[in-house]
Amino acid sequence: MGMKLQLLGHASFKLTVGDKIIYIDPYGGDDSLYEEKANVILSTHEHRDHSDPDKIALVQTENTKILTSTKNLNNIKGNVTAIEPGEKQEVEGIIVYGVPGYNVKRFRDSGTPFHPKGIQTAFVIEAKGKRIYFAGDTDFIEEMKDLKNIDIAMLPMDGKYTMDPEEAMLAVEAIKPKMVIPMHWRDKDPDKFKADVEAKHPDIKVTVIKPGEEYEF
Repeated sequence: MGMKLQLLGHASFKLTVGDKIIYIDPYGGDDSLYEEKANVILSTHEHRDHSDPDKIALVQTENTKILTSTKNLNNIKGNVTAIEPGEKQEVEGIIVYGVPGYNVKRFRDSGTPFHPKGIQTAFVIEAKGKRIYFAGDTDFIEEMKDLKNIDIAMLPMDGKYTMDPEEAMLAVEAIKPKMVIPMHWRDKDPDKFKADVEAKHPDIKVTVIKPGEEYEF
């Protein structure tokens, strides 16, 4: 069996790898999209729109393995393990690498970044010979240039809490993935982003998954 990716809503996805079910940043979408129990849950950080305890409770069993940032560790009950940038974990035959994700341009009124360094772990997921990068809530950052051999890059582009479409284009050019899946777009137009990227970089495919839709690869 191959793999299947479903956008649940916002920046929440269900990744199916063979017979394994992985939820990434569970929050968005109707409860009916969270009917399958999780083998693995990946949560980048503690903000509710990336780590909703109600959605986690819907899919969690006593055997579900959860990876999240150290800052979020005590907010989730169950079989939870911290993963930080630079670390690697293997769960259910799937390799998960922690990579950085943070803001450098987007700040609260206090001057603190919405997502400062140290609160979040983005992910590179390795399964069935594919490498999938899930960027989390981040601006375009220099560390993206260190990502290699990415098959699918899942990039935010809302411009308020994360990079905007223009900066997401810079991320695409730094990462050079085979495919991009936009997420966390709020009021931005993912179809325009697709057209812009594919016009400038015809060798890179952009797949827009609307909430509830699935993509098989």
